[in-house]
Amino acid sequence: MTSSRIVYAVLPLMAGTLLAAQAPVNARLRTALGSPFGSAVMSFGTGLAFLVAALVVTGQAGSMSNVGGGPWWAYLGGALGAFFVVVGLLAVPRVGVTVTFVAVIAGQLLAGTLIDRFGWLGVPAFPLTWERITAVVLVGVALVLLMRR
Repeated sequence: MTSSRIVYAVLPLMAGTLLAAQAPVNARLRTALGSPFGSAVMSFGTGLAFLVAALVVTGQAGSMSNVGGGPWWAYLGGALGAFFVVVGLLAVPRVGVTVTFVAVIAGQLLAGTLIDRFGWLGVPAFPLTWERITAVVLVGVALVLLMRR
């Protein structure tokens, strides 16, 4: 296992850790504002401000001149992220952070397995192995166990 492979596994692990914190932070914002959509707008607004600053600081603002150069579906990431944030705002207070994120991970694994298998959305195809199938099934079992109460 190469060190760059480890780095690219640790970075998503860190991002996942922050996502787990993001859900209760956004849920608290929802309580303060009284609106899941208003909270999502504030969340994305602060994210947009951060990203614009990062574009300027890193000198990558010129990359925005290429907007429109990709396939139509490549511009849907923000809408998908908005759906994710609103779902988290609604789910976390009702089922908790753990159930919410195990369900998110189960969905990600299922979709990721299909995307990898068929090479959808411009990514290289990866074979469907028994390890991948087992991982998806185990996370599904974890979700079922967590939902029992």
